[in-house]
Amino acid sequence: MTDNSTSIELEDGRRIGYAEFGDPAGKPCLFVHGYASSRWMAGWALPADALARSAVRIIAVDRPHYGLSSPHPDAGFLQWAADGSALAEHLGLRRVSVIGVSMGAGPALALTVQRPDLVSGTTILSGMPPIDAHERWTPASRGDALYWWLARHAPRVLQKLCEFSSSMLARAADGEADTLITRMERALPVPDRQAFRSLLDDDARRVAFVSDTREASRQGGSSTAGDLQQYLRPWGFEPANVRSAVRLWHGIDDPKVPVESARRWADRLPHCEARYVPGGHFAPFLHVEDILREL
Repeated sequence: MTDNSTSIELEDGRRIGYAEFGDPAGKPCLFVHGYASSRWMAGWALPADALARSAVRIIAVDRPHYGLSSPHPDAGFLQWAADGSALAEHLGLRRVSVIGVSMGAGPALALTVQRPDLVSGTTILSGMPPIDAHERWTPASRGDALYWWLARHAPRVLQKLCEFSSSMLARAADGEADTLITRMERALPVPDRQAFRSLLDDDARRVAFVSDTREASRQGGSSTAGDLQQYLRPWGFEPANVRSAVRLWHGIDDPKVPVESARRWADRLPHCEARYVPGGHFAPFLHVEDILREL
């Protein structure tokens, strides 16, 4: 797969990285990746042939501190929305759709709230909802539950753990692709393992996954630790402020974001069409053709 990545400089001197996939003349869509990922997620999660059939142009953006994007001193969702808006202006885009994956949900909806003149519609896949200050957040995955507990009670320990995890992933991404993919599969519950395997069913997507892992860990573990801490803080806007149409796809057996939380979140979004499908955190990507057609 050709590396079509680049970056632009923002007014404050930071840079924002992105890559394009799909039909260059197609309908533009900003793709906002999730936790421990990068712009390259779009290269393995969205099949090239499906993008071509749907005539969709994906602009996949590195969130702050991931890949080619600089850290952001404020790191809030509304601040990221200003970056996304600047990128759209740089590319001459007047109307775009937005896809937010997992922890990309907050930034995607922030852009939707701030720029209703730009965003024509928003799709959230396995989205992370707002966490209230006193909410007992307990995902089914024990590993995830530990990371969230550390984010609340021991942020310095979390930082060290994320740095270690990032260094291990970077080392694995520089090794054999099959070894990395097998290692990732073993860490997944059965429904997600099967979906993950089907998503990496050709060489191009496997190459993109390795690139995604490498870029996700390019700047160390501060990005992943920051993601968890950001979701424990107020978003800067309420779900009720999202006045544009939102399509939400979520797996009913998602071990990372319990479907009950997704249902409560969907009820708070004024114009939300929610679809709950069999499977785990990767389940929505098994319905890519439908998702792209809705764009």
